Amino acid sequence: MDRVFSKGVAFIFEGATEKVFYLTLLAHFCKNHIGWTLTREPSAREVFYTLTSERKSIIIKMFTVGTISQIVNADSWFRNFCHKPHPRINWTVFLCYDTDNYVSNITKFFEGDWCELRDSLRKDGASKIIDLAAQADIEDTLLLDIDGVLSFLNLPPCEMPTGKKGKVKMKKLFKMRGRGSAYHEGERAKGLIESLNLDVIIEQSPLNLMKIDDVCFNCDM
Repeated sequence: MDRVFSKGVAFIFEGATEKVFYLTLLAHFCKNHIGWTLTREPSAREVFYTLTSERKSIIIKMFTVGTISQIVNADSWFRNFCHKPHPRINWTVFLCYDTDNYVSNITKFFEGDWCELRDSLRKDGASKIIDLAAQADIEDTLLLDIDGVLSFLNLPPCEMPTGKKGKVKMKKLFKMRGRGSAYHEGERAKGLIESLNLDVIIEQSPLNLMKIDDVCFNCDM
């Protein structure tokens, strides 16, 4: 007999580092709610996650598109891997992306192909679509806890390196640790991300990261 889920939450990411960050954030929120557990659920078709309490079970699906230009094709993944196998539950979709540029206008992500993506997601069963979009890149979010980054690298307090993008700054910080030290994205950034103070990042982030907490742990949403 198939498991019965209370709701479904789908995350669509631009890159692998975003996936690691949001998984770590989910685990952090889970610790703040007594009785909830986050579990990785490997299956024959895919790996997914569940958030479970004594009375609730929420299915979490994640999809990384690789490049911002391909994120508009994510509706087929949502249709085939989220709504189709679980059509009787309400699905919330988080679109997690960035502009890679502080001066880039995020308005364009609500027009053209992006508008079509949202229409397709709703047509394919998404009850709610929430944007977590920043005019920066994921490394800018990580650097909000600069003390945590420096501690991870065993570096003394110092000024933030120059550079318009967080990824450039992060690479410079890693180089300061010495020869052979380099910043790596995706799964290889997991140790760094898990060492950071997520409460500091949540408080200072321009993204409303608490929306994830509300959707996943508020039974009325």
